[in-house]
Amino acid sequence: MSFRINTNIASLQSREYLRTTTEQQAKAIGRVTSGLRILSSGDDAAGLSIANSFRSDQAVLQQGIRNANDGLSTLQTIDGGINNISKLLDRARTLATQSASGTFTGSREVLNTEFSSVIGEIDRQAQSIGLNTGGEFARALSVFVGGGKSSNGINAIQNGASNVDLSNSTVDAKSLGLKGSQAQGIPTVDIGTGSPSTSVSAIINDPTNLASLNAAGFTDFYFRGPGFGDADRVKVSVNLSGVTNVDNLVGAINAAIESAGQVVSPAATAFQNANVRASVITAPDGKRSLAFASANSAFQVAAGDQTANALLGNVTSASNPTGTSLINTVTGGSTAAAAATTFGASGAGTVTVRFQGAGLAAPVDIDLTVAAGTTIDQALNSLSTAVAANASLQAAGINTVTTTPGSALVFSNSRGERFEVQSSGDLNNRLGLGSFRASSGASGSFDYTAVTGSGGTFAAAAQTLEFSLGGGSTISLAITPTAATIAGATQALNAAFAGNTSLAAAGLVATNDGTNITITSSSDTRFRIATVGAANVFGFNAAGATGVADVAETQAGNTTVNQFVSGGTQQTALIPFSGIRSGGDDQTITLTAAENGNAEQSLAVVLRNDSVRNAGTVDEAISAINTALHQSNNPTLQKVFAVKAKASAGGPEGIQFVSTLNSFKVTVGTNGGATGLGSQGTVISSAATGTGATADISTQESAQAAVSALADAVTSLGQAQAVVGRGQNQFTFAVNLAASQLTNLAAAESRIRDADLAEEAANLTKAQILLQAGVSALAQANSAPEQVLSLLRS
Repeated sequence: MSFRINTNIASLQSREYLRTTTEQQAKAIGRVTSGLRILSSGDDAAGLSIANSFRSDQAVLQQGIRNANDGLSTLQTIDGGINNISKLLDRARTLATQSASGTFTGSREVLNTEFSSVIGEIDRQAQSIGLNTGGEFARALSVFVGGGKSSNGINAIQNGASNVDLSNSTVDAKSLGLKGSQAQGIPTVDIGTGSPSTSVSAIINDPTNLASLNAAGFTDFYFRGPGFGDADRVKVSVNLSGVTNVDNLVGAINAAIESAGQVVSPAATAFQNANVRASVITAPDGKRSLAFASANSAFQVAAGDQTANALLGNVTSASNPTGTSLINTVTGGSTAAAAATTFGASGAGTVTVRFQGAGLAAPVDIDLTVAAGTTIDQALNSLSTAVAANASLQAAGINTVTTTPGSALVFSNSRGERFEVQSSGDLNNRLGLGSFRASSGASGSFDYTAVTGSGGTFAAAAQTLEFSLGGGSTISLAITPTAATIAGATQALNAAFAGNTSLAAAGLVATNDGTNITITSSSDTRFRIATVGAANVFGFNAAGATGVADVAETQAGNTTVNQFVSGGTQQTALIPFSGIRSGGDDQTITLTAAENGNAEQSLAVVLRNDSVRNAGTVDEAISAINTALHQSNNPTLQKVFAVKAKASAGGPEGIQFVSTLNSFKVTVGTNGGATGLGSQGTVISSAATGTGATADISTQESAQAAVSALADAVTSLGQAQAVVGRGQNQFTFAVNLAASQLTNLAAAESRIRDADLAEEAANLTKAQILLQAGVSALAQANSAPEQVLSLLRS
C-alpha cells in the first residue's frame, strides 16, 4: 500500500460521484417541480422532436375546430334563412292559388301587388344569407380543419379540409324558377282581342300567313340555346287547331314545346332541360304580346313562317295581320341556257351545286351527272328534285323557286336567313352559276388545294383566269405568258399571284413538270379556277369549253328581324363576321367566364378554313364555337352560347354571345386577312341586357302558371336546404373527428413529454441520500493525507 500527498485519488473520485449525484438531484427536482420528463433537448432529442410535432398538430386542430364551428354557425344561419324563405313561398302559393280560381271576384291586382312584394322579399333574404345568384356563400366552401394525411394523390391539406358546395343551392327568385330570361315579341303590336286587325284569330286565318305554313295547320318556331343551337336548333310545330285567342295559343305552344322536348336526341334533351315556356304579357296600355321565358337558360326564338312572325309582332302594319315576309332569295349571276341546250362534250361530267349558310353547319353539295347530250331542261329538273329531297336543305328552309331554261336560277330560304349558291364543273356555265372547273377536267371535287392543267398551248397571248378562294368572291386576272413556253406561262402565273394580295396570302404557286402546269396553295387554302373563253393557254381548259366571266349571285329579301334573344341575360354586342377564305388566316377566339366566385374558366376556339373548314360562313363559325363550348364538359362555359343575329332588317348577319352567367368575356384574335370575327385584337365584355320574366298572378292564366312554378320552387328550395343540412352534419362530424384527434395527440405528447412523478420522487430521494453520503465520503477522502503525518512523528 502506498501513500500520496500530491494526488488524492479518493477525493477526486468522491468529487466526481458527488457532481453526478448533484446533477441527478437537480434534474429530479426540475422534473418534479415542472412535471416534465424532457427539460432540454439533451434529455431526449428524438422524443422532443416528436412531442413538438404533436403539439403543433394540436394547435392546428384547435383552430380547425373553431373554423368548423364557425362554418357550422354560418350554415345554421343560412338554414334559418331558408326556413323563412319557405314560409314566404307558402304565402306566395296561397296568393297564387286564390288568384287561379275561376270563381275569384276580387281584385287580382291587389293580390299581385302582395305577390310581387313576397317575390322581392325572397330575393332580399336570399341576399342576406349569401345564397343569391353570385352571393357570398353561393360557391364551393372549403373549411380547413386539419388532421389530414397524404394518400392516393390527395395531399394532407386537401384531406384536412371539409368541403360543402353551395354553388347550385342558391335560393333567390331566379334560382327557384320564379324569375328568368325572357324573349318577348314586339310589345307595340297587340295580338289580343283589343286589336281585331292583329288578333290571334286574324293572324292565323290570314291567307298569306296560311300560305307560308310548311305544314297545313301548324306554325313553326325555332329555338336555339346551350346544347340546341345552329343545325341542332329545335323546331316547335304548334297545332293551330282550336286556337282562337292568345290564351289558348299559349296552351298550344306549351304543348308543342313539351312534345319537342320528348324527342330522343341530345338537342331535345337540352331544350327540355331549359324549361322554356310561353306566356302572355299585358302592357300597361292593355296590349298583349307573346313571350317565352326560361328559369335557367338563355335562348333565342325565331319565327319559322309568316304566321309565327306575325304572332311575334312582325306584321306588315298595325292594321294588317299579315306577317312580314321571311323569304330571302339568291338569283344566279347570269341566265341558264336556253331550252333543249345540251351540255356538250366539253361540259360532260359532274356538276356540283353547293349551298352554304341559312343555318347549315357545313356546306351541302348537290351533284348532277351530265352527259354530252343531257339538256338543260333535264339538269334543272334533276336539281329541283335533289334539292327537294335533301333533308339538310329542307331543314334549313332552302328550295328552288325558278328553274326555267333561259332564265336566271332563283333559290329561296323561308326563314329570313342569308345563304350562298355556287357551282363547280359547269365549264360552259349552262346553269348560269359560273364556269369554275372541278379538280380534274369536268369531274371531281368542288374545290381543291392543288390542280393540274393539261394540253396548254402556252402561247404568248392573254387569257383571263378567275379564282375563288374558300368560296369567296371571284378574283379575275388577265395574264400573258412572258414567253411562248411553259416556263414563260409559269413565270407569268407566279407574277400575277404575287401581285394580288389575296392570292399571295393564300400561297398560290405555279410549277411545271415540263409538260403541264400545277397550281398549289402552300397554305392549304381551298380554291376554284375558271377559264374565260375557249382558249387553253395555261392548260386549265383542255375540254375546250367556252367559259364566261363569273357574275356574282344577288341576294334579295331578308328584310325583317325575326329572331329574339331572351332578356335578363348577359350579352355581347353584335360582332360582325366575314367568312375566312385563306388557309393562313386562322383566328383564335377565347371565351372566359367565372361563376359564383370560383376561378375563371377559359376556352380557346380556332376558326379556320383549310384542312379543317369551320369558318367559311357565319353558320359554320357559330357551329364550331358552340360545339367546342358543349364538348368542353365545363359547366360554367357550357352556359355561354353563340347565336346568329342582325342589327337591322336587311343588315348583315353577325355573331352574338349570350349567357345566364353574371358576366363573361370574348377575346377576339387577329389574322392577316382581317376576316372572321370583327373587332379584332379587342376584349369584348358582356353586359346585362333587357328584362327577364317574373312570375305574377295578375290573370287567372298567369296565376295557374305561378302555382305550378311555385310547386317546383318548393322542391328546389328543399333540395338547397338538404345541401345546407348535409353540410351542417358534415361539419359536426369533422369537429368530432378533430376533437378525437386532439385528445389522442395530447395523450401521445404527454407520454413523451410528461414526467412520472412517482418515479421522479424516488429518484429525488435517492439523489438526496447519495448526496449526503457523498459529502461525508468526500470529507473523509480530503482528510486521508493527514494520516501521513503519523509516519513522520515516529
